[in-house]
Amino acid sequence: MATASNYIPGMCNINPKEIAQRRMIGNIGLISTIILTALLVGFSVDALFRVIVFIPAFLAATGYLQARNKFCVGYAGAKQHHADDGAVITISDEAALAADKKKARTINLQALMIAIFTTVIVVMIPAIS
Repeated sequence: MATASNYIPGMCNINPKEIAQRRMIGNIGLISTIILTALLVGFSVDALFRVIVFIPAFLAATGYLQARNKFCVGYAGAKQHHADDGAVITISDEAALAADKKKARTINLQALMIAIFTTVIVVMIPAIS
């Protein structure tokens, strides 16, 4: 007897435990972004060096977007899913792989835009004198 899967190509490739992990990554990235911003601005670090905030901002955006979309870009890139309890499953269906690849690109692009926007804002904050 075949069992139904929670995997939906291009829509859902992770289970609730994996979603919680992505949300935690988002939280870590957000907290890191806030702390780093406070330190950079508080110590009057030159605006050029503040671009380093891009890294945790991208991490935060990626984590939250993956959690919200129930979709892991890493699994998509590895041609796998973990939408069900148990082992990670390899995907061989070409249409499913194409849908997953498209969703992964969308999430990465959204995260990139959020991180760039955040970085520009941080760079523009005046130094505390």
